[in-house]
Amino acid sequence: MSANAALAPLDWQRVPLDGRVLIEASAGTGKTYQIGLIYLRVLLERPLGVEQVVVATFTDAAAQELRDRLRLRLLEAERWLDCRLADRPDGDSPLHAYLAARIGDEAAARAALRRIRLARADFDRAPILTIHALCQRIQREFPLESGASFADDPLVDELALIGECVEDFWRRRVLTAAPDDPALPGALATGLDGFKRLVASVRSAAPECVLAPAPVDLDALRAALASLEEADAFAVPLRALLADPDAIAWNGTKKASRALIEALAAAEQPGRALFALGDEDLARLCGDACAKWQNKARRVALEEQPCIRRLAEVAGRLLDARAQALPALRAEAVAFCEQALAERVRRRGVQTFAMQIDGVHARLCGRDADAALADRLFAAFPVALVDEFQDTDRRQFAIFDRIYRDADGLRRGGLIMIGDPKQAIYAFRGGDIAAYLAAAGGADERLSLATNYRSNARLVGALNAFYGHTGGGFGALPVRYQPVGWADPSDGARYTRHGEPVAAPLVLHRFRGETVDERGRPVEAQARLEALALEDCADRIAELLGDGHAIDGRPVGPGDVAVLLSTHAEVAALRERLDRRGVPCAGSGRGSVFAGETAADLVLLLHAVCEPGDAAAVRGALSTRLLGADYRALIEWDREPAAFERERERFVVWRERARRRGVLAVIGDVTAARAPDLLADADGERVLTDLRHLGELLAEQERRHHGLDGLVAWLSAMRRDEAAAPEEADARRLRVESDARRVQLLTIHASKGLEYPIVFVPLAWRERSTATPASLLRFHDGDGRLCIDLGSARHAAHREAHLREDQEERLRLLYVALTRAREAVHVHWVERRRLRAGADESGEDHARSALGRLVDEVLSALGGAPGPAATTASEADAAERAALDRLASLPGVAAVGPYAGPLPLYRAVATPRHPRAAQAPLPALRPPLWLHSFSGLLRDAAPSEAGGASDEPVVEPGDAALERVEVPDADDPRLLALSALRGPRFGDAVHAAFENARPGPVWPQQRTLIEDALRPLGVRRDGGAEQATLIEAAARMVERVRRADLGDGLRLDALASAGVAEFEFQLPVRQVSLTRLRALCATHGAAEVVPATLEGVRLNGMLTGFVDLVFAAGDRYHVLDYKTNWLGGGLAAYRGASLDAAMRAHHYDLQALLYTVALHRYLRQRLRGYAPERHLGESWYLFVRAVGLDAAGGVWRRRWPPGLIAALDAAFAGDAETLR
Repeated sequence: MSANAALAPLDWQRVPLDGRVLIEASAGTGKTYQIGLIYLRVLLERPLGVEQVVVATFTDAAAQELRDRLRLRLLEAERWLDCRLADRPDGDSPLHAYLAARIGDEAAARAALRRIRLARADFDRAPILTIHALCQRIQREFPLESGASFADDPLVDELALIGECVEDFWRRRVLTAAPDDPALPGALATGLDGFKRLVASVRSAAPECVLAPAPVDLDALRAALASLEEADAFAVPLRALLADPDAIAWNGTKKASRALIEALAAAEQPGRALFALGDEDLARLCGDACAKWQNKARRVALEEQPCIRRLAEVAGRLLDARAQALPALRAEAVAFCEQALAERVRRRGVQTFAMQIDGVHARLCGRDADAALADRLFAAFPVALVDEFQDTDRRQFAIFDRIYRDADGLRRGGLIMIGDPKQAIYAFRGGDIAAYLAAAGGADERLSLATNYRSNARLVGALNAFYGHTGGGFGALPVRYQPVGWADPSDGARYTRHGEPVAAPLVLHRFRGETVDERGRPVEAQARLEALALEDCADRIAELLGDGHAIDGRPVGPGDVAVLLSTHAEVAALRERLDRRGVPCAGSGRGSVFAGETAADLVLLLHAVCEPGDAAAVRGALSTRLLGADYRALIEWDREPAAFERERERFVVWRERARRRGVLAVIGDVTAARAPDLLADADGERVLTDLRHLGELLAEQERRHHGLDGLVAWLSAMRRDEAAAPEEADARRLRVESDARRVQLLTIHASKGLEYPIVFVPLAWRERSTATPASLLRFHDGDGRLCIDLGSARHAAHREAHLREDQEERLRLLYVALTRAREAVHVHWVERRRLRAGADESGEDHARSALGRLVDEVLSALGGAPGPAATTASEADAAERAALDRLASLPGVAAVGPYAGPLPLYRAVATPRHPRAAQAPLPALRPPLWLHSFSGLLRDAAPSEAGGASDEPVVEPGDAALERVEVPDADDPRLLALSALRGPRFGDAVHAAFENARPGPVWPQQRTLIEDALRPLGVRRDGGAEQATLIEAAARMVERVRRADLGDGLRLDALASAGVAEFEFQLPVRQVSLTRLRALCATHGAAEVVPATLEGVRLNGMLTGFVDLVFAAGDRYHVLDYKTNWLGGGLAAYRGASLDAAMRAHHYDLQALLYTVALHRYLRQRLRGYAPERHLGESWYLFVRAVGLDAAGGVWRRRWPPGLIAALDAAFAGDAETLR
């Protein structure tokens, strides 16, 4: 039979029960019901027992559904036969008609009844199962013939084993790679998880051949890079060329290339500098790019200069090596993991689902095939019915093909294959439509189910008309849309709007909106169009719910609507839009509870419970949706440390509750506290459902993981590894919210096999991005073999085949989406040529969207070729209106423009919430413990001084605290160079620069370091000359400070091995009164250090902070802090009395004193023979803007009296004598 010929409609009573039969079951045509009828015929007509008929499918859920349906058919037949024997006719269904025609007399009826009752009694023995389970049964019942172990090897999760193998490869190959391995940057960018996904994808596809590039010749690449280190051959002539102002006429548009050349010329090791460049920079240097560096008035042909030619050649070789190295490494990972996986399975005595199929396939079809196994399997199962046959792969089909052939290759028994090639959408799981097509080509008879029992008559007619005007609907494959009839007795009248039947249930929505720029040119940003489509979809759903739509007289509600998307991110984006319109919605129940936002929030919350002393962790947990703190609260806690400490105390309490009563106690507290607020949100019930679900899963793990830390690690691991083990898949699946009256949001893959009254498909117009080449190409070669190309020499040629097959699968996905609805389908569409206006479409036709391709085919069939790309808004409007008018001429099809009304709101009836009464006494209060810091202390000062609380405040020259000191000094241009950079962020940037700078010159060698540090301030290299000047000035300042003599010959660049940066301390303080501390300071002549405004403040808990640098010099240990305060434009403001006034104005002297006490406590506990008089040094404060500009500028230093430090230390420790 021709692949394109119409298939004969199925008559289940006449389907041959011997030979090969392929039944194409289009969506909604009652496939499972027909399988039940055929199964009953096999039992009665062959006749066979239920244990002799294999019914195979692809998921456990589908197998259970088949089992239930077949049991019902047996029960229905038994009841009819009972009625027949009692002379009480019962019904006139097709099954009853078949039985009436087959049963001639009472004896025949009693014989049939005995067979049916025996089948029901033995039904638990019936092999109704998945193909994986069938292979497992074969290995268990025929261990000798199948080569299986007698030990019944346990099943394990293959993805977990793959993860172990990839981690092993990562340790051996990536973490130990040489620094100059060109694959290393790409491997690190891909990441360990990326390699796991790659290897898992290859394993799932089970290709017959894997094509890979040759390994990179690393020695040759190293030799090429080393040639740039020959100064006389490269660096010297290049510098001479650049130094000649008359040699090069630089092209003004090639500034980046010029900067690269100059940097390489200045580099001490040009080869290493070139290796450090990114691919984009390398592309500027290689090949003939150098010829474009000059303008038309060029003096010297750069490409003819030996040093330039060498640079271009080496850059090109490095770029090619990178392009080849990563694919080669990927192929190496795949080969390594194949061997390592087999070794792990053998060593551990386990197997996986895929290996079960591999094992049975090898014993039936491999080189060492055992004909006896096929014969014994055929004797055990003379007939097989295979459901969802379009999801088979070549190994699975080969297993059935061999069982139902004898040793001479002749067919035997009955093999009935039921499926729909139009719904073959699981290539990513290993499904191979080529296997279905091979089976179709060898079938004795091909039939189709020709009546749709799901959709109303008008929707079926609309889909018939739409697909009838395409070229078949599914690309170049021999798969065609078969028109179907309908069983809808209402002729589409059950779905109405304002009481009238909806005449056009297939609706195309145009959402053009803002898809042109201010000049009227089409916008090509697909992300913007996706956002517009989702906005329009949300508007349409909210509008539909309040626009008089009804089904069987009942108003359409949110529970009647489903939206089909591609990814979980799209589900989340549409959910947020529906929430804004008051439309209740729910995600699919087939996802993982670990993949949601609630799981991510719970990780943060439990981590903070583990570490309540980590302020950042606590703030992160508080800002999650589970605890609900907003930005305003976070800012308020910055201003009021005491309030934040009260919040932190909750986590201390939760940690104790988790230790005593388990993690569910903590989750219960959170649920009780937050449920009222969360339930006020449209998706609050989803959050609470997930939280309870996660709590139960965590509680189950408490026995296996020690402590809350172990639970947090387990939860984090489950979020990283979304591949569930078989026994965990059901446990981690999302639970559906109790209220089913919600719009259902789910992926198209998850929707297969389901149906909904009304379906929206908002993103079917989207094209496949080809901007980033695929790292893995999946395609079939000329011999029909499934191949994977990881980057071979023919990668570009295979890309076309990959894109073609990918588009064909997307065409099948679109069919699945369009056939889920019972009453209506709403599809969003944008005219394709507007998306691609001005783009080169050569070779990119297969990247087009499935919907776009079909619409173009329909429009061509309706008359008129597609016009040229629109270049103005009016042309785009006209083209789209004309296209929509033609589409709307099809029966049952409507085309509408963008939603133009106000934001529609759907207001569901609110469920009243009842307040809960407290059922337990409140815990007793205990003295609070706080974390205190220098910044927190100053926030307790008077308002007039609160402005100086920040570590790095902006200090204006007119500050009242500084006006008492006369500073008659002219502005210094070196200070003014950085006057635009002020405030705490600049302080953070400078601290980062000092902490991360490498030994040696800073400018220009460490330019990137300074750029990264200043980026948060909005200062960028490409921000113009002014910002470039700021970057250079900041770099030179850092270098100047590092080289300056700070006094007594002390230089920062000499302290690299004698200092500890960011020295953190947490100093216990017990009921310490600041009034008493001020008195102690006064005793030692330093009363001004503790502000009088802090009197009355009491410290109890921990005093915490970070010292910028602690260093050893001159047999003493010192503290040093960097300050970036702007004190003025003249150097006098950074010396002597002016600098002392600045220190007092911002209480930096108190900070220096506290830091010194912390260092004293540290040394006292760790340094044998410690004496503060001998070992404790000075406090150094560097106002870095002026350091190094003259002999004393910007340096403040003080050595505190050892007696004062000892007295303060004793006071902090709670010494009674000191505290009095």
